[in-house]
Amino acid sequence: MATNTGSTDVYTTSWELTASVRIDAPGAAVYRMVSDITRMGEWSPECFGGKWIAGTPGTEGARFHGFNREGEAVWTSESEVITAKEPKEFGFTVLKFCAGEPTADSSWLGGSQPGDMTWTFQIEDDGSDGCVLTQRHVMRLVGPFYRALLEEVDEDKRADHVQNRKEHLQHSMESTLARVKAVAEQQA
Repeated sequence: MATNTGSTDVYTTSWELTASVRIDAPGAAVYRMVSDITRMGEWSPECFGGKWIAGTPGTEGARFHGFNREGEAVWTSESEVITAKEPKEFGFTVLKFCAGEPTADSSWLGGSQPGDMTWTFQIEDDGSDGCVLTQRHVMRLVGPFYRALLEEVDEDKRADHVQNRKEHLQHSMESTLARVKAVAEQQA
Protein backbone atom coordinates (compact mmCIF):
# COMPACT_ATOMS: atom_id res chain seq x y z
CA MET A 1 0.00 0.00 0.00
CA ALA A 2 1.37 3.41 -0.90
CA THR A 3 0.06 6.71 0.35
CA ASN A 4 1.23 10.12 -0.82
CA THR A 5 0.40 12.82 1.68
CA GLY A 6 2.48 15.45 -0.10
CA SER A 7 1.41 18.19 -2.47
CA THR A 8 2.35 18.64 -6.12
CA ASP A 9 5.56 20.41 -5.01
CA VAL A 10 8.05 17.52 -5.17
CA TYR A 11 10.13 19.06 -2.38
CA THR A 12 7.22 18.65 0.04
CA THR A 13 6.55 15.03 -0.94
CA SER A 14 5.96 12.53 1.84
CA TRP A 15 4.86 8.93 1.78
CA GLU A 16 4.28 5.78 3.74
CA LEU A 17 4.85 2.50 1.94
CA THR A 18 4.07 -0.94 3.35
CA ALA A 19 4.36 -4.53 2.20
CA SER A 20 3.53 -7.76 4.06
CA VAL A 21 4.07 -11.46 3.62
CA ARG A 22 3.16 -14.58 5.59
CA ILE A 23 6.15 -16.76 6.40
CA ASP A 24 6.11 -20.39 7.50
CA ALA A 25 8.88 -19.87 10.05
CA PRO A 26 9.05 -18.73 13.68
CA GLY A 27 8.90 -14.96 14.21
CA ALA A 28 12.08 -15.01 16.33
CA ALA A 29 14.07 -16.49 13.42
CA VAL A 30 12.67 -13.91 11.02
CA TYR A 31 13.52 -11.10 13.46
CA ARG A 32 17.14 -12.29 13.66
CA MET A 33 17.34 -12.19 9.86
CA VAL A 34 15.92 -8.70 9.29
CA SER A 35 17.71 -7.11 12.26
CA ASP A 36 21.13 -8.25 11.01
CA ILE A 37 21.91 -5.38 8.66
CA THR A 38 25.12 -7.12 7.56
CA ARG A 39 22.83 -9.59 5.73
CA MET A 40 20.58 -6.96 4.10
CA GLY A 41 22.26 -7.53 0.73
CA GLU A 42 20.81 -11.06 0.74
CA TRP A 43 17.26 -9.72 0.69
CA SER A 44 17.20 -6.21 -0.73
CA PRO A 45 17.49 -5.47 -4.45
CA GLU A 46 18.79 -1.96 -3.58
CA CYS A 47 20.85 -2.32 -0.39
CA PHE A 48 23.81 -4.56 -1.15
CA GLY A 49 25.20 -4.67 2.38
CA GLY A 50 25.61 -3.08 5.76
CA LYS A 51 28.27 -2.53 8.39
CA TRP A 52 27.85 -1.67 12.06
CA ILE A 53 29.90 1.42 12.92
CA ALA A 54 28.93 2.39 16.52
CA GLY A 55 27.14 0.95 19.52
CA THR A 56 26.11 -2.63 20.19
CA PRO A 57 24.93 -4.17 16.88
CA GLY A 58 21.17 -4.59 16.65
CA THR A 59 20.33 -2.48 19.70
CA GLU A 60 18.63 0.91 19.97
CA GLY A 61 21.14 3.67 19.37
CA ALA A 62 23.53 1.51 17.32
CA ARG A 63 24.60 3.06 14.02
CA PHE A 64 25.43 1.46 10.71
CA HIS A 65 26.28 2.20 7.13
CA GLY A 66 23.97 0.80 4.45
CA PHE A 67 25.47 0.39 0.98
CA ASN A 68 22.96 1.02 -1.79
CA ARG A 69 22.63 1.10 -5.55
CA GLU A 70 19.94 1.79 -8.09
CA GLY A 71 21.05 1.49 -11.69
CA GLU A 72 24.35 3.35 -12.02
CA ALA A 73 23.90 5.31 -8.77
CA VAL A 74 25.76 4.07 -5.68
CA TRP A 75 25.47 5.69 -2.25
CA THR A 76 25.92 5.01 1.43
CA SER A 77 23.50 5.92 4.18
CA GLU A 78 24.25 6.27 7.88
CA SER A 79 21.37 5.15 10.04
CA GLU A 80 20.55 4.69 13.70
CA VAL A 81 18.48 1.87 15.18
CA ILE A 82 15.38 3.40 16.80
CA THR A 83 13.47 0.22 17.63
CA ALA A 84 14.88 -3.17 18.61
CA LYS A 85 12.07 -5.12 20.28
CA GLU A 86 12.98 -8.74 19.69
CA PRO A 87 11.11 -10.65 18.29
CA LYS A 88 8.44 -8.11 17.24
CA GLU A 89 9.93 -4.99 15.65
CA PHE A 90 13.20 -3.65 14.28
CA GLY A 91 13.51 -0.16 12.83
CA PHE A 92 15.98 2.54 11.95
CA THR A 93 16.08 6.15 10.87
CA VAL A 94 18.34 7.41 8.09
CA LEU A 95 20.47 10.39 9.16
CA LYS A 96 22.88 11.17 6.32
CA PHE A 97 24.22 10.05 2.97
CA CYS A 98 27.33 10.16 0.81
CA ALA A 99 27.82 9.33 -2.84
CA GLY A 100 29.62 6.04 -3.41
CA GLU A 101 31.11 3.97 -0.64
CA PRO A 102 32.58 5.98 2.25
CA THR A 103 36.24 6.87 2.46
CA ALA A 104 38.17 9.16 4.78
CA ASP A 105 37.53 11.97 2.25
CA SER A 106 33.79 11.32 1.74
CA SER A 107 31.54 14.31 1.81
CA TRP A 108 28.45 13.43 3.87
CA LEU A 109 25.19 15.25 3.30
CA GLY A 110 23.30 15.39 6.59
CA GLY A 111 20.48 17.55 7.76
CA SER A 112 17.93 14.78 8.16
CA GLN A 113 16.39 14.58 11.59
CA PRO A 114 15.52 11.31 13.35
CA GLY A 115 12.15 10.20 12.01
CA ASP A 116 12.36 12.07 8.69
CA MET A 117 13.05 8.78 6.89
CA THR A 118 12.42 5.48 8.67
CA TRP A 119 12.38 1.80 7.81
CA THR A 120 10.77 -0.80 10.07
CA PHE A 121 10.15 -4.52 10.09
CA GLN A 122 7.24 -5.75 12.21
CA ILE A 123 6.74 -9.44 12.94
CA GLU A 124 3.45 -10.83 14.21
CA ASP A 125 2.99 -14.48 15.13
CA ASP A 126 -0.06 -15.79 13.30
CA GLY A 127 -1.14 -18.44 15.79
CA SER A 128 0.54 -21.31 13.99
CA ASP A 129 4.24 -21.93 13.47
CA GLY A 130 4.49 -18.94 11.18
CA CYS A 131 4.35 -15.18 11.23
CA VAL A 132 3.46 -12.14 9.17
CA LEU A 133 6.36 -9.85 8.29
CA THR A 134 5.53 -6.25 7.40
CA GLN A 135 8.07 -3.78 6.09
CA ARG A 136 7.24 -0.08 6.32
CA HIS A 137 9.07 2.90 4.85
CA VAL A 138 8.06 6.42 5.88
CA MET A 139 9.47 9.56 4.32
CA ARG A 140 8.11 12.61 6.13
CA LEU A 141 9.99 15.12 3.98
CA VAL A 142 12.48 15.26 1.16
CA GLY A 143 15.86 15.28 2.87
CA PRO A 144 18.96 17.11 1.69
CA PHE A 145 20.40 14.13 -0.23
CA TYR A 146 17.21 13.43 -2.22
CA ARG A 147 16.69 17.17 -2.71
CA ALA A 148 20.16 17.41 -4.28
CA LEU A 149 19.34 14.50 -6.59
CA LEU A 150 16.03 16.07 -7.60
CA GLU A 151 17.74 19.34 -8.42
CA GLU A 152 19.75 17.47 -11.06
CA VAL A 153 16.51 16.35 -12.78
CA ASP A 154 14.81 18.66 -15.29
CA GLU A 155 12.07 20.56 -13.48
CA ASP A 156 9.31 19.22 -15.74
CA LYS A 157 10.41 15.63 -14.97
CA ARG A 158 10.78 15.85 -11.18
CA ALA A 159 7.24 14.73 -10.33
CA ASP A 160 7.65 11.67 -12.56
CA HIS A 161 11.03 10.96 -10.94
CA VAL A 162 9.45 11.05 -7.47
CA GLN A 163 6.61 8.75 -8.58
CA ASN A 164 9.07 6.32 -10.19
CA ARG A 165 11.21 6.32 -7.04
CA LYS A 166 8.19 5.58 -4.90
CA GLU A 167 7.11 2.72 -7.18
CA HIS A 168 10.68 1.38 -7.22
CA LEU A 169 10.79 1.38 -3.41
CA GLN A 170 7.42 -0.41 -3.19
CA HIS A 171 8.60 -3.09 -5.61
CA SER A 172 11.93 -3.39 -3.75
CA MET A 173 10.11 -3.92 -0.45
CA GLU A 174 7.97 -6.67 -1.97
CA SER A 175 11.09 -8.32 -3.40
CA THR A 176 12.88 -8.03 -0.05
CA LEU A 177 10.03 -9.76 1.78
CA ALA A 178 9.82 -12.52 -0.82
CA ARG A 179 13.54 -13.21 -0.39
CA VAL A 180 13.32 -13.20 3.42
CA LYS A 181 10.38 -15.61 3.17
CA ALA A 182 12.27 -17.98 0.85
CA VAL A 183 15.36 -18.15 3.09
CA ALA A 184 13.40 -18.33 6.36
CA GLU A 185 11.18 -21.14 5.12
CA GLN A 186 14.15 -23.05 3.74
CA GLN A 187 15.87 -22.85 7.14
CA ALA A 188 12.73 -23.67 9.18
